[in-house]
Amino acid sequence: MNKFILAVNSFIQEFGFKTIEEFGISTFGFTIKKEIITLGISLGTLAAVVESFVGLDPLVYIAFIVLLYIEFRTGIKASIKDNKKIQSKKIGRVILKMLTYTVIIGIINIFRTRLFIPSILGFEVNIYSVVYYAVLNLIIIQLLLSVFENLSRLGYRETNKIFHFITKKMESWFTLDKSDFDK
Repeated sequence: MNKFILAVNSFIQEFGFKTIEEFGISTFGFTIKKEIITLGISLGTLAAVVESFVGLDPLVYIAFIVLLYIEFRTGIKASIKDNKKIQSKKIGRVILKMLTYTVIIGIINIFRTRLFIPSILGFEVNIYSVVYYAVLNLIIIQLLLSVFENLSRLGYRETNKIFHFITKKMESWFTLDKSDFDK
């Protein structure tokens, strides 16, 4: 091993570096620090778990979490505007929603990606793919509706029109309880 290190150091010296360590610092700068490597490995592992379990690209999942946060923040601001007291329990609700949505989407994704799909009349129909995308899109639409409703409560008139348009379209397919958006 020592011969290998000596050979590498000799090779590196041909390019003007004294040691492999100097080359590493010059080439990778601050990224060679233990904390940065740990952070990179941690974020990479988290991204791989999100992609594997939830079935979403990490950037899409981050957008999903941001949408949850926006829904939470606009709900809090709308409640303050309506002179409703904010309870500390409401802060935990956003975390519980995030975990619940993530687990539901993850479980359906496992069915979608790991179950054998039989061929029926020569066609493979993965019902779990349909369920996965339906649930994912319904959750996103519900969060967007809640954001629009909260923004209209805050006085943004243009969101009020968008909220009512989407709500009317949704009510033709589903029975929506508008009080659910306040919770």
